[in-house]
Amino acid sequence: MMSRSATPRIAVVGVSTLIGEAVLDELRARKMPFAELHALDDERHVGARLADGRTLLTGHVSRANKSAEGLGVRAGQTGDQAARLMLKALPGQLREFPGLIDEAIREVAATPGGRIYACWSFSRVTRAHPDDVFCVASHGAKTMALYALPIRPKGLICNDGGRGLDDSGIEGLSEMARHGLVAAAVSSASARIGDALSTYHDGIVSAANEPARAKGVTIGMKAAEAARLMLG
Repeated sequence: MMSRSATPRIAVVGVSTLIGEAVLDELRARKMPFAELHALDDERHVGARLADGRTLLTGHVSRANKSAEGLGVRAGQTGDQAARLMLKALPGQLREFPGLIDEAIREVAATPGGRIYACWSFSRVTRAHPDDVFCVASHGAKTMALYALPIRPKGLICNDGGRGLDDSGIEGLSEMARHGLVAAAVSSASARIGDALSTYHDGIVSAANEPARAKGVTIGMKAAEAARLMLG
């Protein structure tokens, strides 16, 4: 499936833990206005929670690219103020971005107890997988759990997204535990956010819910090992 996107008039406002330099380079190359928000509160700034759009309005800008600065966006403004300034940007154009997102669901291991898959998002999975474990590319905020619950996987491993304000980047793990489902997250310092294969091959576990700990998953464990333990 080919990814399609319009360069938006309101541009992009994102949380700093989720914005990699590759994304910033892409936005700079396309001259798309962009502002990054603080991921944590400090004495001078208000942070924004991962996967919580309302806090993108109240969180404070930490940096902006030249296209956004040209519209008046500055560090220290709220996301709401920055977004309103970005409304002055020229209308975008529909563009094709082939290959930008790996839409495939990749089988990375098969055992008598089930299979291990790597995929970009549970939104791409169309049926229940009660015998299988998924390593996903996304952060572990509550929205991740809402997509995962209908799939009912035997286990899942996501990225902690830098954890963020109020540990919002792993909030979905407790939501999964409430339904008796096994879930863990890997550190964003160990695996690339947005890369499911990196979650599996490179990830080091940074958080695990109680059902995962009961399976033997521990902090500091390699994701591939944790996934096999989840298969039981």
